[in-house]
Amino acid sequence: MIDQRWRVAFLAPLALAAALFLPGIDQRILYIGDEARYALLARTMVETGDWLVPRIGAEVHMEKSPLFIWTIAAFSLAGRRVTELTAVLPAALSGIAGVGATLVLGRRLFGSRAGLLSALVLATVWGYYWHARMALADIMVTCFAIGAAAAFATVVASGESRRGPMAICWACLGLGLSAKGPVGLMPLIPFAAFLVWEEGWRALAKLRPLMGALIVAAISAPWVLGFALASGESYVESVVLADYVGPRLRAWDRAGELFFAAGPIGVGFLPWVPFLPSALRQGWWRAQDAGLRRRFRFLLVWVLAYVIVITLLPHKRDRYLLATYPVLAIMVGWLWDRWAEPAVAQGLRLNAWIWAAVAVLIASLLLFPVRGRPELMALVPLALAGKLVVVGLFLAAAVLAVVAAHRGRALATFTAICVPMALLLAYEGRVYVRQHNRMFDVKSLAQRLAARATPADQLVTYRYQHLALQFYAGRPVERALTPEQVRTLASDGRAIYLVTDDRAWPVLANATARPWGVVDQATIGGRRLVVATTERP
Repeated sequence: MIDQRWRVAFLAPLALAAALFLPGIDQRILYIGDEARYALLARTMVETGDWLVPRIGAEVHMEKSPLFIWTIAAFSLAGRRVTELTAVLPAALSGIAGVGATLVLGRRLFGSRAGLLSALVLATVWGYYWHARMALADIMVTCFAIGAAAAFATVVASGESRRGPMAICWACLGLGLSAKGPVGLMPLIPFAAFLVWEEGWRALAKLRPLMGALIVAAISAPWVLGFALASGESYVESVVLADYVGPRLRAWDRAGELFFAAGPIGVGFLPWVPFLPSALRQGWWRAQDAGLRRRFRFLLVWVLAYVIVITLLPHKRDRYLLATYPVLAIMVGWLWDRWAEPAVAQGLRLNAWIWAAVAVLIASLLLFPVRGRPELMALVPLALAGKLVVVGLFLAAAVLAVVAAHRGRALATFTAICVPMALLLAYEGRVYVRQHNRMFDVKSLAQRLAARATPADQLVTYRYQHLALQFYAGRPVERALTPEQVRTLASDGRAIYLVTDDRAWPVLANATARPWGVVDQATIGGRRLVVATTERP
């Protein structure tokens, strides 16, 4: 009876993740260049039937491993076209699967209840929720990384390296490589670091590297070989060295990048970040049980490995630290599992008050927002009624958490935070989609542009990202980076429709000998865009 109850309970995090990640993903405009790139690569596969080599038109994109693109294309086959829904659905499903993998990893390390609480924590983490609703491969890579960690957990828990779990571990790494290239093998760094820290260099044999290399090669060799044969280029030279290693050998732009991880973790892991210090202190620093300390050291090594590697890179994105969220969620889930035992509930009240203070601070910032980046401002409801809904949820979570904590009811305190935050994410999802589409309405501009231009006309952007325009216009859009390139494109006598920033427009007005006329304007992402065209000969 107990086992059956837990099996039913384990469905709760997956159901919650599905309820949060899936609604509305077919409504948000794909504005970010990387999202549009994946959608365009999948569109080419659907239209041409060439699924081996990712292309946009005739341009080969070897830097994009095909698994995520294949998934988008597969979901698009029924309707024979790539849409916002089919582009984002693979990420949303990967996010749900990542919650399930976190449940498995947390259960193997700390028990059933800890795994369940960890999965619920991850499902309501803001940064994870955000990326599970974007057409980016990073969430799929994160899912496979945590799947590999769940298989490796047998080594962490018992010290034994069994063939079956390690084969699953390496299969997940191979799938991660297929989803986004070499970054999919990143978990090998914390795996190796943990083994060396615990048992010395000889312990690396527990990774079973020969078996792993064969599994990864079997999974990735077909598309790597296909890339090389189709393009005549070496995957190692063109992708690993040119696209991954080369750009990451540059110096930092500023010293402040040393603290880059503070943003993705300090803000992205809300609302659970206030509980991380207590989790580390009680699970690692003050723990008396050697097995518990070993398990927490693995989690700590995982987070430190990702933070150090990403911090050292000159090219950083918040999503590169996505794989830390499930592990941080397990730390927090273990803490709440520990607090659920009345005999060791010390610290619950203090942490509830800390959480309440953070909730009140966030509520204040929503009522009196400070001007920030457009994509962040899209999260703030414009109407006072909408702001009051968000503020009310934060304040309700604060009050209920403090009351439950003072009564010594840890799981009730957890619920008092988790439920309002889930409701908040569901509400904010609708607010964000609506305001994002209003602020980044590249779709309407592209459709007007496509309706105005004839098939013989050229569509060009100058110093403005072209992929989202190309996705929604349904036809090629060239990107010019200099006035000379614009002049060259205009020299063949065809009419050009040029999209550029209004600040750059005066420079381009005299870029060619042919006259220009402004035919459309739009404000997208806070930038005023001008659409100009040359007269047809």
